[in-house]
Amino acid sequence: MKKIDGEGEIMELKGIVPALVTPFDRDGNVNYEELKKLVRLLLEEGADGFYVTGSTGECFLLTDEERIRITSVVAETVEGKVPVIAHVGKIGAKQAAYLARESQKAGASAVSSVPPFYYDFKFEEIVRYYAAISDSVDVPVVVYNFPQYSGVTINASNLAQIMEHCRVGGLKYTDSNLYELERIRTSYPELKIMFGQDEAFLYSLPVGVDGAIGSTYNFMLKKYKRILNAYREGKMQEAEAIQHEACRIIDRLLCVRDITAVKYLLGRKGISCGNCRLPFSPITEQEKKLLDDIGDLD
Repeated sequence: MKKIDGEGEIMELKGIVPALVTPFDRDGNVNYEELKKLVRLLLEEGADGFYVTGSTGECFLLTDEERIRITSVVAETVEGKVPVIAHVGKIGAKQAAYLARESQKAGASAVSSVPPFYYDFKFEEIVRYYAAISDSVDVPVVVYNFPQYSGVTINASNLAQIMEHCRVGGLKYTDSNLYELERIRTSYPELKIMFGQDEAFLYSLPVGVDGAIGSTYNFMLKKYKRILNAYREGKMQEAEAIQHEACRIIDRLLCVRDITAVKYLLGRKGISCGNCRLPFSPITEQEKKLLDDIGDLD
């Protein structure tokens, strides 16, 4: 990400970026020591950055104080080696702007947000929301397109409206519409685009994405690094074979719940993440057996 109008931090947004889970202890409190262990493990495995307090991190089940401290702990653990993008999504612009300011103070390299949801906002209202976030910080904003959950589609046409009023440094694109992704890529050749659907990662690369942000990178980061390297070396059969391995594991995850399953599988790597917060159900013994049958995660 480059400075715009003299503002914003320069940040390299590329490669494989885990969307971090939030580890909890038995009492449901954020387990910051396990969070540090997870970050250190992923750095060793080659993580190119971290996306914190997003959907995978159970953002809307966390307090503002927890979200800010998580960002701070991750930034301190990273020690500037890779960028840390803090998701600050809220429904209210004022609340999101506050969280963005505090996340920057906590060490975030950039802030990110889904569009405001629930009230069926007009797009000019969504633009004002992003402008309020951007005006509150000096770091770039990573727009988060996740229409399946937010009910809002950001495309090649309306993205321009956000970019006119906001310091946009990147786009997290979590959608299966590769045609629209290609339109965005060709319309904004300088924009950093990170793909968000792990199961289709390989197929986003020919479109020209800069990398990917995803939940399964918490426990099988090495697989996706191998996919990316094989693709760059022109070894498509190898890249496809590894993507198929990842998809078979994802199939099993979807028989449970993706966040719940990711947390459980991290236990195999020595990271205790606990259950997701209520109203999510705790993992069952039957679900554990389904996941225990998964083979090599690397």
